[in-house]
Amino acid sequence: MNDVVSLLQSQTESLLRRVAREQDTRTRLIRDAAEEQARTIVARARHEARARLRQAIDEERRQAERAIVERRAALDTESRRAGQATVRALIEGAWQRLPQAVADRWDDPAARTLWIRAACEYATRSLRPQSTYVVELDPQAAPDAAETAKGTLDTSGRAPIEFRTVAGLGAGLRIRSGDACMDATVSGLLASRERVEAELLAEFDRLVSESAGAQTA
Repeated sequence: MNDVVSLLQSQTESLLRRVAREQDTRTRLIRDAAEEQARTIVARARHEARARLRQAIDEERRQAERAIVERRAALDTESRRAGQATVRALIEGAWQRLPQAVADRWDDPAARTLWIRAACEYATRSLRPQSTYVVELDPQAAPDAAETAKGTLDTSGRAPIEFRTVAGLGAGLRIRSGDACMDATVSGLLASRERVEAELLAEFDRLVSESAGAQTA
């Protein structure tokens, strides 16, 4: 009887030890699986967090770049507007002073001679000669004005020359041939405001370029 009890006890203890081992193994497997799953979840969470962080950083950078581009464009626009306003103010100021400045050139003998010769040479090229070239001058014009005009037109040998005085004509001269007229008075030279302003702008650009060149030299 005792042997049977001992055998049963031995088998029971062996079975219990085997159950305990299997339970430990199963527990360890479950724990390892849980730990692996936890590590996977943590790694995925970290990866997603890094991705979201990179995405947020990229979006912030794009927004900053857009803000810089927009600000730069706004500054460029403001600069262009300011530059255009400055140029327009310069043009208006120059335009107000230009008639007197041109008239002052007529009072200078050397400049007056160049003025008359250029007008007469242009007239001989652009006006179809009729019976007579008619040169109009102000009654107060210097005596050498008519002489210079006659000397220049005579060289063309294309038509006789007649001189007339026109009260209030001011600086400059007009040359007529038939119904055609070449107006080289101050008002005639400045009649095309668009052309004159284009020439003023070109002169401003030249002066600015020369000034910039002098500063960098």
